[in-house]
Amino acid sequence: MVKVDDLRVKRTRKLITQAFFVLLRKKKFEKISIQEIADSAMINRATFYAHYADKQDLYDSLVDEFLANFSEILDEQNLVDGNNVHVKEIETMLARFYDFVRDNPEVARIITDRASDESLINRFLEILSKRYKALFEQLEVREMDVVVPNDFVISYISSILVGTLNWWINSSQQMSSKDFAHLIIKLISNGHLTVLGVNINRDN
Repeated sequence: MVKVDDLRVKRTRKLITQAFFVLLRKKKFEKISIQEIADSAMINRATFYAHYADKQDLYDSLVDEFLANFSEILDEQNLVDGNNVHVKEIETMLARFYDFVRDNPEVARIITDRASDESLINRFLEILSKRYKALFEQLEVREMDVVVPNDFVISYISSILVGTLNWWINSSQQMSSKDFAHLIIKLISNGHLTVLGVNINRDN
């Protein structure tokens, strides 16, 4: 049974988060004060500090939760078999991620709005690298009989995904997540991966 104190903590954190999102629509992160967040959440400063050390701590907690959920979606099981990449399964995984972004637009927008934050981008790429390092190690990507470094392939494809994610968040999103995932994978698999010698399996 959930304790009353636990529910109170969750409710207060939700109020703080919602207030933070409202303020972010009006001004830059650097311009927002703790007092403004507290006033918008209709709490006092002491209550805010009981939950977060400062606004950076609040920001970091939101990003951490977003990236944790992102990591859970990146399930590499059965995505690759030898030198064959199973496109349909990757599309399904990617569509799930775009649905997740659509359901969490505020935090996703924080991610893209602070795209110049090198530490944030590095964390994003680190997750992709860890998740897909094993996948790419199963492949031997070659160009002119020269093995292409895995970190280059991961960085290259990651940059494409980050760029398209920015468009997805800031567009009207009239395209379904399934269709968008199909488009992205089609562009990558028809051009980038095939050029690098990766076999694309579209049957399952």
